[in-house]
Amino acid sequence: MNRNFASSGKYAPATNRIAGGCHITDAPQLLFSRPFCRAIFSILILLTVSVPPLRAQQPTETLELSRPVRSWEFLPVGGTRAGLFGNESGHLEAWVYPLKIFRDFQLTFHVGGRALPAESLVRRLTVRPEFAILLYAGDSFRVRETLFVPVHESGAVILLDIETEQPLEVEASFVTDFQLEWPAALGGTYVGWDEKQRAFIFGEETRKFAAVVGSPTGEAARLSYQTNYSSSDENSFRLGVTQKGKETKQLVIAASVAGRDDALKTYEHLRESYEELLRESGEYYRNYLSRTVSV
Repeated sequence: MNRNFASSGKYAPATNRIAGGCHITDAPQLLFSRPFCRAIFSILILLTVSVPPLRAQQPTETLELSRPVRSWEFLPVGGTRAGLFGNESGHLEAWVYPLKIFRDFQLTFHVGGRALPAESLVRRLTVRPEFAILLYAGDSFRVRETLFVPVHESGAVILLDIETEQPLEVEASFVTDFQLEWPAALGGTYVGWDEKQRAFIFGEETRKFAAVVGSPTGEAARLSYQTNYSSSDENSFRLGVTQKGKETKQLVIAASVAGRDDALKTYEHLRESYEELLRESGEYYRNYLSRTVSV
C-alpha cells in the first residue's frame, strides 16, 4: 500500500465543500480532507440523532470513539498549519504546511533484550476531534501513543504514556523527506543531530526553510548514510529507559518558513506548553461543532 498518503494526491485538502453538496465554513485546511470529512460528519450526525437529550443536558460532553485497530485504515490528525497522516499501525508522515518533514515514522520497543516493532503490538484506536490515541500492549508493558496537532501551531506533539514491569526503551525512526508540497521543490537539503537540543535539525541551502524533530529525553541518535558498500535511509533516536512503573515521554515536531531560529522557537513552545494547547484545541473543536453541526 502507498504510505505517502498526503503526497499521493488521494487525500488532497478540501476547501469548503464535501461530497453530497454539503458546505463547511471555516474548515481547517489540513483537517478536512474529503474522505476524513465525510467519515467524521457521518459519525457526528449519527451521534447527534441518537443522543440529542444527552448533548442538550451536557454541552461539554467529550466526543470520543474507540474500537480495535484496523492496521490498513487511513489515520489523519491535523490542524490548520500541520498534520500527521498515516495508518492505524502507527506508520506516519509529518507535514507543516507547505513542508513535508518525514515519512515512514514508526516506533520500536526495546525490552528484555528484544526489539519489538510497535506495529505488531498495536491493539486499539481512540479518537477525539483534537487527537488520536494508539494503544500498544506487550507481555509486560502498555504504551499509549497520543498524536496531537494543535489547531493554530506549526507543529505536532506525540506523547507516549508508558506502563511497564521491566526496563523499557522506545526508539523512534523515520525517513527524511524534507521538501515543499508538490509541485514546488527545495534545492539541497540536510539533516543533523543537535546534542544541545536533543533533536534532529532539518535545513536547506537558502536557510529559509527549517524543521526540528526531537525529544527532551532524546539520545543515541543514528543518521541515514550512503557509501559505495552500504546505505540506510533511516534516522532514529531513543527516548531514554523507563526502569519500571509509569512515565510519559514526549516527541515534538516543528517547522518554519522563516528559518531555523523560528522553527526552534515553535519547537520550544510546543514542548513546554502542549498541555495548555491540548486544552485549547479541545475547546476549539467543541465550539466549532456546536456552531456548525445540526440535524
